[in-house]
Amino acid sequence: MKYHSTWEAIPPIKHLRELCHALGSGYRIRLFDGEQVIYRDFGNGYDLEISGMNTSSLRKKAILYLWKDANRIIKKVIDVPQRDIGKWAEWLRNKAEHFTSEDFGKDGYLKNEVRTIKAGDSSDAS
Repeated sequence: MKYHSTWEAIPPIKHLRELCHALGSGYRIRLFDGEQVIYRDFGNGYDLEISGMNTSSLRKKAILYLWKDANRIIKKVIDVPQRDIGKWAEWLRNKAEHFTSEDFGKDGYLKNEVRTIKAGDSSDAS
């Protein structure tokens, strides 16, 4: 087994590539902050990052980040079981399609919404 230094990114493993393929053609694997993540640009100023999946473990849970203007995380879904990544990704895509400028405060973050959701504690994506 080859060990990687803390400064060297581990290449995308088969599991990550298969998960990315299963999510659909709009998804890509991208190196982000030293981690191989699944990424999708929604084309409307919002991007999705799926983190924590460059692993062979089927039990590891993902974190999904919804980015606005590629510089601000406006929504984060944690503890997402791998079988539920697709529905949470779709839920975030749907939210991103319906945001208006009135949904955001002067600081650029969402008003009247919590930023972090725990997948097991919420029925939002059901």
